[in-house]
Amino acid sequence: MGPQMAGRADLEGPEARVSEAEPRESALLVPVPEAEPCVQHHRFRHDAVALLGVPAHITVLYPFMEPDEISEAATDAVREALAPFSGFPFRLTRLAHFPEGATYLAPEPATPFVRLTMAIAERFPAYPPYGGTHAEVIPHLTVAQSPDAPADELAEIERHLPIRCVARETWLMVEDDEHRWRNHRRFALDGSAPA
Repeated sequence: MGPQMAGRADLEGPEARVSEAEPRESALLVPVPEAEPCVQHHRFRHDAVALLGVPAHITVLYPFMEPDEISEAATDAVREALAPFSGFPFRLTRLAHFPEGATYLAPEPATPFVRLTMAIAERFPAYPPYGGTHAEVIPHLTVAQSPDAPADELAEIERHLPIRCVARETWLMVEDDEHRWRNHRRFALDGSAPA
């Protein structure tokens, strides 16, 4: 084996596999603990991130930066972007479906969630909502990712609607090397920005 072949073999070794590893992710979300009793069983069966540590939630911004890139300056910028927002009541009122097949609970009113997303996206323009794949922000609490989830099983959720909730805080969740998610920071929605 000549020197060039040996060099190529080295590139195909463990070092190459490390560089090809999927990047870890992060997300900003509003946890919705009031919904857990009604949706947890369904999410565990039909939404893979539920088993990886992500609670029932409404996404504010995903995808966000890789966890290793999250600095104190970045968390300060998130805090500043969220500072004008106070907590707010909302209700989960109906089951709906995205064309791609995911089933979700729709919050009413939806506008406060859209405003949270726009405030963060404006502060972090390199991270558009949903990676820029969807033009419209539709706030939602996913209960099933797959279109194969049994409709009669998901219909059980409707017996509990509406679910009264309060958005109290936004979480910055990060994915670890085992693809489990954990809460990295909490940002209270307390309207702490000076008037």
